Amino acid sequence: MTVFDGLHPALKALLSEFGFEEPTEPQQAAIPIITEGRHLLLVAPTGIGKTEAAMLPIISWILKERPKGIAVLYITPLRALNRDMLRRLTALGERLDISVGVRHADTTPAERQRLSLDPPQIL
Repeated sequence: MTVFDGLHPALKALLSEFGFEEPTEPQQAAIPIITEGRHLLLVAPTGIGKTEAAMLPIISWILKERPKGIAVLYITPLRALNRDMLRRLTALGERLDISVGVRHADTTPAERQRLSLDPPQIL
C-alpha cells in the first residue's frame, strides 16, 4: 500500500499514465500530512517530485469537494518551473475536469480579465 491509494479514485487511475508508478520518498512522507490539512516544509533535491507531493493531495481534495473559483494558488519563483508545472497540471486538469490557469507579469489585460470573470480552480 502506498500514499497514492488514499487519493481520489479518478486521480489514482491516471497516475501511471503520467509516470507515477510508486511515490518517491518525499511524496510518501508529505502526502499524508497534506491530506490531513497540516502544514509542511518539504525540502528535497530537484526532480524528486516535491510539487506532486503537494499538488496530488490538493487535486484529490478538489475532486472530492468541487470548489468554485480559485481554490489553490500555486506560486513558483521561476518562470521555467511555472511553464513546466502549467503543462503538467493542465494535462491532469483536462483529464479530471479541473480548471487550471496562469497569471504572471506578461499576462495580457484580456487574459487577466478572463481570469477574473472565470477564475480557474488552480491558479
